[in-house]
Amino acid sequence: MVLFIKLVGEIAKTVGESLEEVSNEAKKSFQEAREEVRKNIQEAKQNQFNYYDDDVEIGTQLGTLKNGVLTINEGYTTLDEDALKDYKIIRKVVFPSTLRKIDERFFSEHGHEKYLEEVDFSKVKLLKEIPDSLFENCKRLREIDIPEGVEIIGTRVFDTCTNLRKITFPSTLKLLQSTTYECKMIEELDLSKVHLLEEFPDYFIYENCNIETLVIPVGVKIVGDGFASSKSIREVYVPYTVEKIDTLNDADYSPDVYIYTNKLTDIENLCDDVKTLYVPEDLYIYYTELLKEVDDTEVCLCKMPADKLDFYDIPTPPLPELEQDIVTPPAEVKETQDIQKESEEIPTIQKSPGNLFSDDLEELINCAVANDKLTDKIKEIILRRAVKEEEDPDEVEMVLEARFYEKHN
Repeated sequence: MVLFIKLVGEIAKTVGESLEEVSNEAKKSFQEAREEVRKNIQEAKQNQFNYYDDDVEIGTQLGTLKNGVLTINEGYTTLDEDALKDYKIIRKVVFPSTLRKIDERFFSEHGHEKYLEEVDFSKVKLLKEIPDSLFENCKRLREIDIPEGVEIIGTRVFDTCTNLRKITFPSTLKLLQSTTYECKMIEELDLSKVHLLEEFPDYFIYENCNIETLVIPVGVKIVGDGFASSKSIREVYVPYTVEKIDTLNDADYSPDVYIYTNKLTDIENLCDDVKTLYVPEDLYIYYTELLKEVDDTEVCLCKMPADKLDFYDIPTPPLPELEQDIVTPPAEVKETQDIQKESEEIPTIQKSPGNLFSDDLEELINCAVANDKLTDKIKEIILRRAVKEEEDPDEVEMVLEARFYEKHN
């Protein structure tokens, strides 16, 4: 019996030691595995933007890659869609001064649009075109400064750049085809250097942008449909070079519009989305006549505030005070229009010494003469006013054409 108990005790001791040894081994293995996982995680974090040693050749070696910043070597003139195929994660690209052409799929072909946060064009001088869709879906980009020398910006270049805050355009820009589609965070479009662009694209400022002020640059002649579709826009400035302007937006909101041009002959589409239209004093009569051509409009025509007259650095000559109210509150627009309609048949005629015609008719003629073209529409406006003032339309037309010829020859 004693022998049996002793034997059982020895067996229990042996089993216990074995279990403890197994347990220790298991703990050791678990700790080693956990340490390996922790080490892998640390290495992954450390190498997140530095997958490659600078001394290692990686396929087509464009330049140096450090901490996710790729600096492309000088000498590269063309970057095709496969230029980044050997790289994994790039958060910033610094382009060389020798760059002349870049493929539209330079970022997207191998998925780099997912990680791109910054582009540096500061050394670029020879690039003429930003191709279609170059930055499309680059959702981490916050700012894009298009370099001087670029003349063309293709379509969909900024589409769905949902984190983009600012775009700066160069003075050399001649053709702009892109919009700010789904650029919900955009706050600033710097067009201050632009002066060669002649056409503003349709839906340039797309809905949901955070732009509050749109300044159409001097040089633009045609402004496209829905060019300011964001509900956040409060003010729109139209320079003296604009000859045609289309619908402002498709939404139910009405920013103030400041117009400095005497080249417009049709503002019906614009009036669909505007409640208050500001013009310089010397263009007030001209736009009064244009508004008479617009059916069922509620636009309030106002004289330009003094602090806005030199917005485009164009001096406006002082003229005698006109009888119309400087500002007509929107609630009284309908009443004001009724008064205007009643007075159309017998217009107020004031004639200053030395003038051949009334002050208002002289003002319309001067506006037309200052224009680059004497269109049939402008003639129609002036001759209609002449008839109301019981002037000979043939004589007025002859004077108009003579003054225009003298001004431009």
